[in-house]
Amino acid sequence: MVAEDIVKVSRNYQVTIPAKIRQKFQIKEGDLVKVVYNDKEGTVKIIVTKE
Repeated sequence: MVAEDIVKVSRNYQVTIPAKIRQKFQIKEGDLVKVVYNDKEGTVKIIVTKE
């Protein structure tokens, strides 16, 4: 399954995780996510974590 959307970066460099992705991964306010940049692939991934 591929879920993607385009989001805008705010003036404080914040982005909103789109509702359909929050619902799919059951991300709620206060949850922690890990942001990982892969230099080789040039990608940024958001990983849901409960740490």
